[in-house]
Amino acid sequence: MQALLIERYGEPSELRPTEVPRPQPEQGEVLVEVRAAAVNRSDVLNARGSFPFTTLPRIPGRDFAGVVVEGPSELVGTEVWGTGGGDLGFTRDGTHAGYIALPGDAVVPRPDGLSFEDAAASGLAYVAAGSALIDLGGVSAGETVLVTGAAGGVGSAAAMIARWKGAGLVIGAVKDESERRAAEKAGAETIIDTSRQEVSEAAMAATQGRGADLVLDTVGGPLFEPSLNSLARRGRMVVLTTVGQRRVSFDLLDFYRKELALYGLMTSRLDATGSAGILRRLLPGFGEGALRAPAIAERYPLEQAGTAYARVEGGEAAGRVLLVME
Repeated sequence: MQALLIERYGEPSELRPTEVPRPQPEQGEVLVEVRAAAVNRSDVLNARGSFPFTTLPRIPGRDFAGVVVEGPSELVGTEVWGTGGGDLGFTRDGTHAGYIALPGDAVVPRPDGLSFEDAAASGLAYVAAGSALIDLGGVSAGETVLVTGAAGGVGSAAAMIARWKGAGLVIGAVKDESERRAAEKAGAETIIDTSRQEVSEAAMAATQGRGADLVLDTVGGPLFEPSLNSLARRGRMVVLTTVGQRRVSFDLLDFYRKELALYGLMTSRLDATGSAGILRRLLPGFGEGALRAPAIAERYPLEQAGTAYARVEGGEAAGRVLLVME
């Protein structure tokens, strides 16, 4: 089969498919014919050698959608999707290939409302957003939720999950006016344009001075402290990345007086099986039409994987970048 293969770290844009043996599923595993796979920033960083736990040679890729072609009879022919954390593409071969072998409980039936491409674009985004809002943040009906980076893959998924779970108000913070429509489409009712508004001031104004019950910060860095300052008393904030600066500061007196809670989320701690468990819990939302795929910006055949990786690394694509297997 054709697959990307990292044999040594280097320029992601130089990745080209090569012929490798088709994987043989072991006991309890299935073989999935991959129809589409997303390229994540973590895939790009993996090709550069940013993850010390990766073992080489290795096929990269975390997100996938395809068809089970080998495994238990009840699964063969099933259209499935899924994603991985610290396993797929890191310690076991990933999804940027014609086929992938993985545990049977790591695949989830593809929702009727999602095409193969939609499903491939959704896996990691929804696992991250679901982990943050439901598992860590404990979002509940009637709460106010603030999402930074609300036009991005994880941010838009989080806004939709918040609405699906009955949030009273969803506030989306975007980098400029060009991202407003995407955030509104995802369910954000109030938009904060961080290029001309201060996040905490705008959030307090939108909530009549009360603040948000839950914040998901998908940006970090310069937005960390303003996001934390946007919380109501006993509010919770989940952080899963940082752009630019790694060190941040905040008013510790204000933090404990307001009895705030701060959580860090590392999605690579979840393997493909754990990720599948989260996606299964979200299936009703997809079935109801409340949850939809993030925007897809560009599609490339496996032969142009280097270009796809370069587009993701450059941050130029306004949406998800996919590898589509032909």
